Amino acid sequence: MQKSTLAKSVTALSFLFLYGCSSSSLTAPSVRWVADFQTDEFTDESTCRVTVGSKYTSSSVYTYTGSLYPFVEKKEGEIRVGVMSGGSLKIPVGQVQLRIDQNPAWTISVDETPADLVPNASAQGSLASMSQHLTSEQQQALEQTYSATMAYTSKSLSPYTATTGQKADEILNQMLTGQKLIYRSVGFNQQGSNVGEYLLDESFAESLRQCGIHI
Repeated sequence: MQKSTLAKSVTALSFLFLYGCSSSSLTAPSVRWVADFQTDEFTDESTCRVTVGSKYTSSSVYTYTGSLYPFVEKKEGEIRVGVMSGGSLKIPVGQVQLRIDQNPAWTISVDETPADLVPNASAQGSLASMSQHLTSEQQQALEQTYSATMAYTSKSLSPYTATTGQKADEILNQMLTGQKLIYRSVGFNQQGSNVGEYLLDESFAESLRQCGIHI
C-alpha cells in the first residue's frame, strides 16, 4: 500500500459495499473494490465510480491526502480509467503509469483527462492587460496560445488523470482478465513517491456490474 509524504488528511466516502471489509488491515488482500454512485444535484447527471481506499468501516471508505487511488467510472455512457488523489486536500496527480500483471505498462498523460475532471483556471484580466497594445491579429494569436497554455496547466494541476475511448476499454479489458494492478505517478519529479498495488479480485468485477460498466 502507499505511504503518504504529507501530513495525513482523511476523507470518508460513502459507498455501496459488496463484501465485508476490515477496518484495521491495510494490506492489499483485505482491500475490496467498491461502487460509488453520485448524482449532481443541479444537472441530475449520474456517475458511477469503481475504486478503493486505505481504510474501511461498515459504511465508509477512507482515503488519505498524498495517496493515489485507481478508479474506473462511467459518466453519460463514457468509460474513464485512471488515478485520482485522495484525502480532503487533493494534490495534482500528473502523468501516471498503470500495469496489469506482466502486460506492457500503460502511460496516461494529463492531456487525456476529460474536461469535467479538470479545475477551472481563468485569468482574463491578465490577458487583457497583456494584449491591450497589440494588433487584432496579434491579440488573436496571443489568445489562442494563452488558452492552450491555461488548458494544459489546468490539467497538470488536476487531482485526476484519466483516459477514455478505446484506450480506456483496452485497459479495462486487461483489468478484467488480470490478477494485479500496479501504478505510479511520474509527474512533478515525484520519482515514484506514489506507488500503489491492488488485487483485481471478484470485488472488482462485481463493482463494475453494479455500475453497469462493461466492454
